[in-house]
Amino acid sequence: MGIFGKIGAVFNKIDYTLSDDPEVVGKWFEDEVLKLFSIKYFKIIEKTHSFKTNTERYRESSKNPDFIFEYIPTKERFAVECKFRTKLNQKGQLEWTFPAQLKRYQEFALQKKIPVYIVIGLDLEDGGYMFTIPLSDAKYPALYESVYAKYERPLDKPFFWKNGKLY
Repeated sequence: MGIFGKIGAVFNKIDYTLSDDPEVVGKWFEDEVLKLFSIKYFKIIEKTHSFKTNTERYRESSKNPDFIFEYIPTKERFAVECKFRTKLNQKGQLEWTFPAQLKRYQEFALQKKIPVYIVIGLDLEDGGYMFTIPLSDAKYPALYESVYAKYERPLDKPFFWKNGKLY
């Protein structure tokens, strides 16, 4: 790699960790979530394309959830959509998507016949939270605490699959 490539790599790393650009933060959060899926137990079947790749030529599959995983021991498949939010909306709800996107995820789950999970990072003033919400319970684009709070999980705990559910 030449000097310009090395300099570019350094700037990308800095941008990646310090940026407040939604695409960069989203990519960072996807990568953080992916680290919590052990290669020993989870195989990546599909991953949506990056924002950069889509600016070159858009891929329709980018409308799908971010990942499709297979739990290796049982060959069960499920999808994961990652969302990072910095705050709640004015009504105190966790606004994670918009109606058309919610409908796409619901149609995806029906067509593929696999469960979809929404992994949400919420970074408030006191350190941040993570939730793993089944799409079947994330029925609206904005969720009240009574819905999302029961799916809170430790930020650094690896994911596990048990009895057809992601934890």
